[in-house]
Amino acid sequence: MRTTVKVLAASALATLGLAAAATPALAAAPAPFCESGASQFYCDASSTGTTTWTVTWYSGSVGTFIAGSTLFAACPASNLGHPVRASYSYFDGSTTQYSGTTQFICRSGNWQ
Repeated sequence: MRTTVKVLAASALATLGLAAAATPALAAAPAPFCESGASQFYCDASSTGTTTWTVTWYSGSVGTFIAGSTLFAACPASNLGHPVRASYSYFDGSTTQYSGTTQFICRSGNWQ
């Protein structure tokens, strides 16, 4: 009985060790800097190469944009005066880096 328990315990630990080794660590990139004005917005990332941007609009819908480290786009009219969230991800050559999220207000007036 003790041998069976030892074998099962060793098997469980080995399986857990393999599962842990197979799960890649996700490194966090800094959240983007974003500002808005004139019914547009600009976000700047600390990324290299192709960057996938995720923008969550006030309505809850999500837009995905493929760009470089800078994203410049229009604020939909329904989002003016409302909070919008932005984040990005990129591949750094060995792993996909995911950023934190920034929230900003889509503004129709002066840039802020």
